[in-house]
Amino acid sequence: MATSTTNGKGDGASRVEEVTEATTPRDERSRAVVTRTAVVSAALGAVLSPIPMADELVLLPIYGVMAARIGKAHRLPFFRIPWRPLARTALTGLGVRAGLNIAFAFVPGVAAVANATSAAALTMLLGRAFDDACRSPDDAKAVSPSAMLEALRRTFSQGVRSA
Repeated sequence: MATSTTNGKGDGASRVEEVTEATTPRDERSRAVVTRTAVVSAALGAVLSPIPMADELVLLPIYGVMAARIGKAHRLPFFRIPWRPLARTALTGLGVRAGLNIAFAFVPGVAAVANATSAAALTMLLGRAFDDACRSPDDAKAVSPSAMLEALRRTFSQGVRSA
């Protein structure tokens, strides 16, 4: 979609302004993918909480699908998506999440809530990281464990304060 405007010089020449329908819809599509994946992740985290590490095993392929859909929203061909940094980031996030969830694993009702919350929080964090990586695939880097831990802690503390 493009609109034409005159350049104000009176010579009848027009300048085409590209309305970046590519940015807003891509951002909206990407955001929608992440939000839907977060809801699914939270549900799986709650349901699978009694089985240690089960949700991590199920979430990994879900994050792969999320990455592919975010890449598609950015019009990246499948093999152009920066899979290595995305996979490292997802594995790092799942490892950090598993470590944080151990504290709640043996408290039945609390474990389900903690798993659901951490799954949704991790999904949102990964979604942002995947989106950034797909915006600039040549510069994509994996998120470090310390950065992931800090982001999850920040997310949890914000959630506790708002509750």
